[in-house]
Amino acid sequence: MPKKKGVLSIRPEQRLLWLKRHEAGESIFEIAINAGADHRTVKKHMEIARSERELKDERSAVLRNALERHFADLLNIVDIVLNWIDAGQAVEFSGDNEFLNDALHDHIPRSPIWPLLRRWNSGVADLTRLETRVSGKLESRLLSDIGLSAINERKGGEPFQRMRSALKYNPKERSQGQPELDVKSPEREERVNLSRAVSSAVSGFIELNKKESVVVKHALSKIDSEMEAWEEFAEFGDVYRRLADTRAKLKKELRVLKWKRIIPGRCRLCPM
Repeated sequence: MPKKKGVLSIRPEQRLLWLKRHEAGESIFEIAINAGADHRTVKKHMEIARSERELKDERSAVLRNALERHFADLLNIVDIVLNWIDAGQAVEFSGDNEFLNDALHDHIPRSPIWPLLRRWNSGVADLTRLETRVSGKLESRLLSDIGLSAINERKGGEPFQRMRSALKYNPKERSQGQPELDVKSPEREERVNLSRAVSSAVSGFIELNKKESVVVKHALSKIDSEMEAWEEFAEFGDVYRRLADTRAKLKKELRVLKWKRIIPGRCRLCPM
């Protein structure tokens, strides 16, 4: 009579095979005879195999769920970047999003996304510096106009106070005027938007008599003409064109990554 196999001598793959044969219709006794083992041993190992399989399935489900959530977290970073570049804003993460952005970088360290993001942020910074320069230059020119200064003094300083407020938040609202980055004549549009903002701030909310209105319109028209020669507006055109080119390339790379849904590579946050 063949020697009975003990519980500890049966390999996991053997008992799993027994379980599959039993589920396919073979009886425990047939399996035991074929294996040269006691039917109680076969039955016990099939129970162990069933538990092992269920545990493996549960672990697979947990891992699958964790991977899906991990990819969702990383793809959320992609959506945030897309929203920021659509709004013309610098891409600067903090807190958990910064941590996740680092993880995304670990997954795709050689992606063209990263140099494009650096180029984008550099362009936004250049744009901000230009806006600051132009705002300061325009304020100085307005303050030097005798007619405007006289009206400002009579109105208790309110016209220039409003003007400074306009210059702080303009020459354009990036969330409205810039998103598509019209590169056909950006320097002219930049100047027109800025002039319109200042004109509205100086005269739009201030009660002026007929003579004062004429002085304000004449002064602003003169300053607007002078602004056409300011070198900063040619620089605006260069920056806009660079941003528009960078945005187009970035959006293409980010959209491909987003709609793949699965990000290649690994990071320290990967649940496997």
